[in-house]
Amino acid sequence: MVNEEHNAWLKKGVQYWNKWRLNNPRIITGFNGANLRGVDLSGANLREVDLSGANLREVDLSGADLFRANLNGANLSGANLIKTKLIMANLREVDLSGANLSEAFLYEAIFSGAILSGANLNRADLRRVDLRKVDLREVDLSGANLSGAFLSGAILSEANLREVDLREVDLSGANLNGANLNGANLSRANLSRANLSRANLSGLDLSRANLSGANLSGANLSRANLSRANLSGLDLIGANLIGAKLIRTQVLGTDFTGAKFTGACLEDWNINSATKLNDIDCQYVYLKNDFQERRPSIGEFRLGEFTKLFQKALETVDLIFTDGIDWKAFLLSFQELQAEYGEENLSVQAFEKKSGGAFVVRLEVLPEANKAEIECRIKELYEVKLNALEGMYRKDLQAKNEQIIIYKEQSASIMSLAKEMATRPIQNIIDVKATSESSSMSESYQSKYDQKNANIQFVDTAQTGSKLTFNQQNFSQNINQSIDDITRLINSLREKAQEFPQDKREEVLVHLDDLQEDINKPEKQKPERIKARIFALITIAGTVFGVVANSADFTNNVLEIADKLGIPIPTETSQPQRATQQLPPPSH
Repeated sequence: MVNEEHNAWLKKGVQYWNKWRLNNPRIITGFNGANLRGVDLSGANLREVDLSGANLREVDLSGADLFRANLNGANLSGANLIKTKLIMANLREVDLSGANLSEAFLYEAIFSGAILSGANLNRADLRRVDLRKVDLREVDLSGANLSGAFLSGAILSEANLREVDLREVDLSGANLNGANLNGANLSRANLSRANLSRANLSGLDLSRANLSGANLSGANLSRANLSRANLSGLDLIGANLIGAKLIRTQVLGTDFTGAKFTGACLEDWNINSATKLNDIDCQYVYLKNDFQERRPSIGEFRLGEFTKLFQKALETVDLIFTDGIDWKAFLLSFQELQAEYGEENLSVQAFEKKSGGAFVVRLEVLPEANKAEIECRIKELYEVKLNALEGMYRKDLQAKNEQIIIYKEQSASIMSLAKEMATRPIQNIIDVKATSESSSMSESYQSKYDQKNANIQFVDTAQTGSKLTFNQQNFSQNINQSIDDITRLINSLREKAQEFPQDKREEVLVHLDDLQEDINKPEKQKPERIKARIFALITIAGTVFGVVANSADFTNNVLEIADKLGIPIPTETSQPQRATQQLPPPSH
């Protein structure tokens, strides 16, 4: 019911109305169902006023104070609400179509069931506003503050969201078809099941966003930051990802058929065997953040090379060795396991060295393989081989259990694996003699290094924080003196790599291309950089040991390059403050 006295004061003018409200602050006013069309209410004090069902069509309410006002079911179509305070107002079922709410204050306002089609919400304060399932099609929200707003299921098709801060906003199931999101921030936003078809997402920050189940057909994702975003299972057929960042992005089972990837950064993106990378349009990509580590390093991908580089089966069994690993025991047990399951059904995919001396060996198996059974079997074989070898070590060294642990720590280095693979002795030898003070072995050892004709230097007794060192001043000189021999060895490695499995061959050729470029360009002749190439090649050789006949020759060639370059090769690991020892070579 409209109170006639209140109605009379309101129609007298805003100045009289505001004065009357000031003098009568405790009087509850109500205009529910009132026809106020044509009344000038700009700047009016309408705090907590009941305007439910009122006709306010095209009314000027600019600058008015409607704090906690009840506008449930009111008609505000075409109204002027510029800079109006509608904080915590009840706007349920309100018709705001075509209304101008530019710079309006709508903090925690309730919009459920409201009609906002064609409304102007430019630079409006919409913090913590509930807009779930609200129709916002073609609404201008450019520059609006939607921090903490609820937009799940909202209809935002063709809406203008230019430069809107949508960080951490819930947009799950929202319809953003054809929306203008230029310059918007969508990091950590929940976009699961959202319709983003034809949306312009070029250059947007979508890092850590949840896009699972979203529709991105026809969307422009060029230069978008999709780092750590969840794109698993999406249909991205033909997607434009030119220059995009997909650092640690989840793309399990994603269909990228025909997608454009040129210039994209793919550092540690998470794919699996169900990720489709067919008919990719890509000239080159980067494997490190800030668009570093270009692949290919020179030129462009040939047809199908992108897919060969990235597509890989990820059906694996992870074997974790927390106390280090005896590589000879592992290789013997792995060969026996291959004999049981078939060499073609079981291979080593990768070795990973963890902190504290732990190792992870990743085995690649068939999708239908019983992983638990394989893991149990190889651990059983490893224990048998390890016990047998430890017995030999005790006999050969006349050592105590503590010395066996030291041996395990030493053999945990990648070079131990390389020495097991080699068919001829490596010339970088450390000869250690033990001294006895009585009938028992002393706890101190003396070591001497045979470095005849070698440029390699070693750390004898390793202290905490010690590093392998070498003469960097002579590094470029070593390259210049041996450039022809190194080039010959690199070419030899390329030939030997042809016998490697396809995925490993591709990795080797990439590393060899990088190594060739590093030694040919003075500005890239960085010892640590080249050392990383050497160790990468040794590690790959270790993964095909027992599978490829020439893997030992391959390893020897890599070590020969290291020798000519003067790259330091660690031949031992040691505990802080403890003298080191060299065990005798394994008996054959």
